[in-house]
Parts: sequence; C-alpha cells; structure tokens
Amino acid sequence: MFALRPLLLLLLPLCPGPGPGPGSEAKVTRSCAETRQVLGARGYSLNLIPPALISGEHLRVCPQEYTCCSSETEQRLIRETEATFRSLVEDSGSFLVHTLAARHRKFDDNPDPGGCPSLCAGPGDWKKCGQRSA
Repeated sequence: MFALRPLLLLLLPLCPGPGPGPGSEAKVTRSCAETRQVLGARGYSLNLIPPALISGEHLRVCPQEYTCCSSETEQRLIRETEATFRSLVEDSGSFLVHTLAARHRKFDDNPDPGGCPSLCAGPGDWKKCGQRSA
C-alpha cells in the first residue's frame, strides 16, 4: 500500500478540487501548470497534458469533471499503475513462495522434531512417526 502512495500523490494534481458551490467563495483555477510541472518531471510529454482544464466525461479513471487529465495521460497512468501493481504482487508473491518452500523442506526433513525422532526413519514416513512407544 505504501508503494502506491507516490502514484496517488501523482494523481492529486489532476483533480482540481471542488468547484464553487452555494455559499462557497472558492476560486477554481483554470490552469494545469502544476500538473504539467509534476508530470513533466516524471517524463510525460507536455503535449499530452492540456494547458487548461478540460471536460473529463470520456475518462474512466481520472475525474470525470473538469480535469487536467487527457485520454493519453490516463492511458499512460493506467499502464504505469498496472506495472507497479504487478511488480508489488510479484515481489510479495516471490517472498511467500520462497518462505513456504523453505518451511516445507524443513518440515519434510524432520516432520515431528519433538515427538518421536527415533521412530521417524526419514522424510515421508508418517505412520511410524505418528506412533508412540510404550
């Protein structure tokens, strides 16, 4: 989850925030300068980022209100997010697979270390190991 935090921080500039509502004196910025700066620093082409807010009705992930996110920017963000997510899952999965494999080997080598080691002839000899001597 913490690895996705930078991506979420990246998406925040794409959201201009709530517009002026009843009783609100908020000023809506029509410029995408901050978004262009942030995404430009991440290697995005400034041609992909509109200079002013556009309607996001056609977008799937970025805000569907007025936004600084174009279709091309959204597609690139989706690809980067998928790659980041896959990497995180593979890293976590790899750790789990190696941990389980190591524990499985250790268990196979000595299935009942405290019970009856003298009765256990070897890995996989479960019947003898389960019996107790009188």
